[in-house]
Amino acid sequence: MSKVILVRHGRTAWHEEGRYAGTADIPLDEFGQEQAKRVATLLKGSEVDVIYSSPLSRCLELATLVSYEHGLEVVVDERLREIDLGRWDGEMMQDIVKKDGEILKKWIADPSLVTVPGGESLIAVQERAMAWLGEVSTLHPDGNIVASSHGGPIRAIIAAVLGLPLGNIFRLTVDLASVSVLNYKGKFSNLETMNERSHLDGVRGGSML
Repeated sequence: MSKVILVRHGRTAWHEEGRYAGTADIPLDEFGQEQAKRVATLLKGSEVDVIYSSPLSRCLELATLVSYEHGLEVVVDERLREIDLGRWDGEMMQDIVKKDGEILKKWIADPSLVTVPGGESLIAVQERAMAWLGEVSTLHPDGNIVASSHGGPIRAIIAAVLGLPLGNIFRLTVDLASVSVLNYKGKFSNLETMNERSHLDGVRGGSML
């Protein structure tokens, strides 16, 4: 059974401002960098066999810090990138309400049935994230796998493993720089830890998409 440690990246300036950050490559801000250091310190004492990361710099920076502690190279995988939010990327909620109020209402009611104009569906996110999980668990059937990713893919993976409807994905709290742990073996998988944040005591951060 593979142990999969899912880590969400730290805070960026856009998260602090309340802007949606999808596939835009926004780096960690000062607080996000501190959060990433806290994650690396937390995982320093854990056995880690391989480290994967989204290609976006906010994830790569965190993954690189973890890799230093374990003498491993970071494996970049596009399937771990955040959901493409199309024309919502970089926008604040009040702007989305003005431009796409009706679409937003449908998104809030059931995000699995709505694709943001110019963006990507949640179904596509879950499919690629689970394809990654299936592949790495086969490559490392008894390994300890770290993945530095985003709120969308992490929630999608957890929802799939727990059998939750995709439309309820945002009922799962996955805070910035949080750690969630899966024991993965197909239908025999289980969620060991969800949204662990004790390593972030004294450091700000939220769960905005």
